[in-house]
Amino acid sequence: MPSDSPSLIPSSPESAVPLASIRLAGTGDAQNLGAWLQSRHALPVAAARARQALLEGLLARPERGACVVAQASAGQDLLGCLPVTLIPHLELAGLAALATEWWAGDVPADRGAALLLDCCGLLSDWCRAHGVRHLLLAPALLSAALAARAGFAPHASGLWHLNLSPAAKMLG
Repeated sequence: MPSDSPSLIPSSPESAVPLASIRLAGTGDAQNLGAWLQSRHALPVAAARARQALLEGLLARPERGACVVAQASAGQDLLGCLPVTLIPHLELAGLAALATEWWAGDVPADRGAALLLDCCGLLSDWCRAHGVRHLLLAPALLSAALAARAGFAPHASGLWHLNLSPAAKMLG
C-alpha cells in the first residue's frame, strides 16, 4: 500500500492464518467458489442456481464489483470470501465499494477477522487503482474497536467507511 494511505491493521503472527494468499477471484473460480459457498450455507436447488448465477455475473463483470478470496497457499482450500459491489454514492460523490457479507471457512473467529482485514487491504489497493475512493462495510463485519484500529469510521448510513486516496498514475 502507498505510505500516504490509511493502512489496515497488519496481521500479527498469533492471529494470522499461516500460508494464506489473498487474491481477486476470476471467472474460472466460479464453480469452485459456488461449491464452497454451498458447503458453508446450503440452499435449495433453485436458490443455489440463483446464487451461482449471481456469483458468475459478479465475476464476469469487474465494473460491477469484485470478489476477494483468501486461500490456503498449500492447496486449493478456500478460507474466506468477500464479495463487493460497486455502487454510485451521491453523498460521497462517486463510486463506493460496498461489502455486506463475509464468508469465513474453518478458521477461528480472531483469524477470520485478520483474514477479513487482509482482504480489505487488497480491496483497498484494487479500489485505489480503479478510481474508487470509498470502502463501505456492513457494521456486523467488524467490531467497533477493530474497525477503528483499521482506519474505518462510522458513516451516517450506519456502515463502516474507509476513505481511500487514489493511487498515483504512472505514464510511459
